[in-house]
Amino acid sequence: MGALVFHTVAVGADLNGAFEQARADAAHEYGTGGYSGSVYEKDSVTLIDEAPRTETRAVARANELIDQADSRIDAPRGPAGALPVVTDDGQRGWLIFGWAAH
Repeated sequence: MGALVFHTVAVGADLNGAFEQARADAAHEYGTGGYSGSVYEKDSVTLIDEAPRTETRAVARANELIDQADSRIDAPRGPAGALPVVTDDGQRGWLIFGWAAH
């Protein structure tokens, strides 16, 4: 078993609702057998900071946190991280990211 970094954008004003929808979408795409390397493997999410960013800047910030082994998101069995974003088409959403079992 290993771990992969994942990033996914979930649209919606409510973080927990967007997280659950992202998990459902990942289950549909990757299945529910475990070790998908996707957000489906996460049971919880933690808000990293409040300032909305573009998707590109959010991915760059997420990668910085991953490279720095930020303790809030560094464990494959721990929570996913979330950064608020404004999507390319102007919607509010969340970049959900972290390590997931694969």
